[in-house]
Amino acid sequence: MTFWQENYPFIKDVYLMRQTKMVEWMENVEKAISRIMADKVYTSAEFKRERDNFHALCKDLERAEIKKWLQQILEILMAERAGTERTDQTAKLDGIIAKHEDLIPTVLKTQVKVDLYWKCYAYGDELKPHIEFLDGIMLSSTRDIAPSCVENVEELIERQEKSLTQMETKRSIVKDLISKGKVLLENPDKPKFLDSHVGRIEQGWDETKEKATARLTLLNNTKAAWEGYGVGLESVAVEFEKCEGEITKVKKRFNLIAAQEDLAKRQQIFGATKDTIDGIYGKIQSDYACMTMTLPEDKKDFVKKEVNAVTDKLEVLGRFKEKVDKIDEFVTELKNFDVTLKEIDAWMTGADKELDTIKTASDKMTPEDRVSYTMELTEDVAAKVDVIKKSVDAEANLLPQGDQVPQDAQDYKAELKRIQDYVIDLHKRVMATCDAFSEDVKYWAEYKTGIKGFKPWLAEAEKKSTEGLSKPQTLDEANAMFAVVKAFEAACLKHLKILEDAAGASLKMTTHKEADIEVAELKERYVKVKLVSDEWMKKCDTLVKEWQLLDNTVTELNSWVAADRGAEGEQNFSLEKMESTLGELKNIFKEKEKLDDEAKKLRRSI
Repeated sequence: MTFWQENYPFIKDVYLMRQTKMVEWMENVEKAISRIMADKVYTSAEFKRERDNFHALCKDLERAEIKKWLQQILEILMAERAGTERTDQTAKLDGIIAKHEDLIPTVLKTQVKVDLYWKCYAYGDELKPHIEFLDGIMLSSTRDIAPSCVENVEELIERQEKSLTQMETKRSIVKDLISKGKVLLENPDKPKFLDSHVGRIEQGWDETKEKATARLTLLNNTKAAWEGYGVGLESVAVEFEKCEGEITKVKKRFNLIAAQEDLAKRQQIFGATKDTIDGIYGKIQSDYACMTMTLPEDKKDFVKKEVNAVTDKLEVLGRFKEKVDKIDEFVTELKNFDVTLKEIDAWMTGADKELDTIKTASDKMTPEDRVSYTMELTEDVAAKVDVIKKSVDAEANLLPQGDQVPQDAQDYKAELKRIQDYVIDLHKRVMATCDAFSEDVKYWAEYKTGIKGFKPWLAEAEKKSTEGLSKPQTLDEANAMFAVVKAFEAACLKHLKILEDAAGASLKMTTHKEADIEVAELKERYVKVKLVSDEWMKKCDTLVKEWQLLDNTVTELNSWVAADRGAEGEQNFSLEKMESTLGELKNIFKEKEKLDDEAKKLRRSI
């Protein structure tokens, strides 16, 4: 029996032990790599332990002697074993060796990364105190604060300024760290956590600086608000007192110029006062809004009550405005009152002259103008009487009454009384004049009515008289024409009566010169028409009579001739009788020719 055979169990145990150790080593290496590459952020100390463990495991990375020994021993052990066992054990060892060969590149790659990761973790350790510093400032800059007085605010300002000063001191260090981190980020094998580290310090610095600055600004604004609020309360109280004093100065003045000047002054003062108080109140509101951002709740209620009290006091502006507006209305009414009195005073002189003109020059006016002027003046005076009544009513409300009346107001009262007395007297005089001419109105109306009815007929009659008469062809036509002439004659007589009645009415007027002239002109025109009518009557009468005579003679002749015929149809009349009859016919034809000439002359004359 050989040595190997004698010691087979022992040698196999040793082989299996060393094989197991090989497998365990590879497992430990894989675990170490897994921990190093794990998505976990280590401290530098923690990562150092992992790094050192990894390096210790990888000191004999190749394991060449071990692999050779395992192969050799396996060959010896399996020399006399069955083929199946030999094959299984060989495959098992080959698998272990193959796994080792595959592990080597991973280990080599990890060895490269582990140094980079170590630098990154060391970088993280460098960042930690600065991040903690920024976190502290961020916390102090964002936490709730509730200063109850300006002294508390000043303390907070001091602390915040100190924090910003510290940040400024560390600014260059932090900037260098940010730059260092960005260099590490350029390596494609950088760990995942490095991005968050660099981002946190870079963004954290900017955000912290922003928040710290904003907090300092808020504190400074709060301090200013506290101070401004106190000053505002004092200032607005003073302005309210001034406003109350100015209200007492707003009074009625009864001199128009002085009233207008004082109104302008009060309006200017009100505008300035309102602007001042509104400005102070707006600043108080702004300061209050700023203060409430940090005030404790109990303090908020107290300050709110103070602000509400100021708000309630703003009603003094309303009272000031209301009083100024009333004075504005008063001055407007006083101005209108003054203008009315001056307008009536100016009108009075003209109205008096107009009345005198109507009285002294009535004979030079047409009745129509005289009545028209008198009525217009009456209406004008009546309108002014109404104005005076309204002015009296206005005066009762506008001006003070009683015994203690300012002189300016008393002057207005005296002026109104003077104008009132004058207008009332003028109204009486105008009414008396109007009464004196009242009858003229009636007669003038009668006259104008008659003339209005006469003129259109006269114009038509004049037109008809120039047209002439037609030449009748028969006795019936002559009779018809004569009837028309008779109707025209009747119309002339009828309208003469109308003209005479109108003339009679005009003669009853106070003055009728213009009417007399108009009546004379119309009568002259009427006479011409009447002459034509008379001529028509005369000639138509002659024409009809002669035509009737001729017609009767012819009829008689025809009857005589018919009666003288014998029974045998022969004429039985004597020569003497024939001659007599012929003589009558010659006379009749001469009359006929005469009538024709007369008719021609009549037509020519027409």
